[in-house]
Order: sequence, then structure tokens, then C-alpha cells
Amino acid sequence: MAELTVLEVQPRTVMKKATRRLRRAGILPANIYGHKQEPMPIQLDAVIFDRLRRHHAVRNIISLRLPDAPEQTALIRHVQHAPTGEVLHVDFTRVSLRERLEVKVPMHFVGVAPGVKIQGGMLLHLLDALAVECTALAIVESLDVDIASLTDIDSTLHAKDVKLPNGYKLVTDPDEPIVKVSAPRVEVPEVVPAAEVAEEVPAAAPAETEEAAE
Repeated sequence: MAELTVLEVQPRTVMKKATRRLRRAGILPANIYGHKQEPMPIQLDAVIFDRLRRHHAVRNIISLRLPDAPEQTALIRHVQHAPTGEVLHVDFTRVSLRERLEVKVPMHFVGVAPGVKIQGGMLLHLLDALAVECTALAIVESLDVDIASLTDIDSTLHAKDVKLPNGYKLVTDPDEPIVKVSAPRVEVPEVVPAAEVAEEVPAAAPAETEEAAE
């Protein structure tokens, strides 16, 4: 079940290019959208948001706490980054804890694949997250996927093989491959054609003529 993260925010009056001043002061501009309500410009502490990112809490349901206003439950819809990686802006979308949402949940591969350990194959992760439908309150941090059934080279797990929590509906194509064991790479030495080798051998110096010897 998703953890409810509380985030203190403030109403924002600074807009557009003027938000650069906020960022220089360590304040992150943001907006709240959704549920047929007017968008609300807000701002929050950039250091606190960075701490949420480092602890992967940005996937959690966020309880936005505004002064003199009811708390609003939301999910992070979009994070805008500068080319340097700095966070420039955040969009939150309002959610009801009981409404069903379509979200992407990362997969966490666990166990040992015999096709890798015994057969010497390579494990290829073909998909990092599954699209699912569930209630906002039921969103989990990740889905555990046991790879112990990958016994041979070319063994493959598909989206339909992932065990989902109760109440979840798979949105990703059930036949989408998510992880497989591939054959080990074999280094093949480069063979240089004999003709090329012959061309690289320098020709013998011509014998000196009698005139040159004189």
C-alpha cells in the first residue's frame, strides 16, 4: 500500500520568468491540477523535495498541506528538469484515495535464474515498469518478480507472469516480454583475408644494376 507523504507548501504569486528568483532562494515553483478544479500555483522548499526524490517518495501519495486550507491528496504528474539535472518545476495532480488510476509501477527482479547461473546465459531486462490500474491508496513502490523459473537459454517472462496485488488490473500487453535469458556473447577473433596480408608485406628491394654499382 502506498505511503502517505506530507508536504508543506505555500500559495505562489510569482509567475513565469520571475520564478527564477524563487529558485535562487531555494524555493521550487509548482502547480496543482485535476478533479475539475482550477489549477493552483504553489511553491515548496527545494531541499525538502530533493530529499523526497532521494528516498523515492515521489511515487507516494502526497498530502499537500497549505496554510488555512484543507489538505489535498495528490500524485506527482510531471517534474521539469534543466539540462544540468536541476529540478525547475513540479506538477501535482489531485487524487481521491479511493479512485482508480492508471500508473506505471517499477519491477524489482528477485531470485536467481538457473539459465544464468548454470547455463551461463545473460539476463536481459526488457521492461522496467508495468502499467497497471489500481486505487491511489493501493499503489506500491515496486512489484517483485521472481526469475527462478528462467531455467534455460531463451527462457522469457512476460507481463502476464507477474503476480499483481489484489485489486490490480494489468494494462501493459500481457504478452509483452519483460525479462529473458539470452545466449552468452562469444568473442570471435577477426580473421584477416590472405590477400590483405599479402598486400601488407613490403615488396623486396630491386637488385642494384651494374650502373648503380659503378
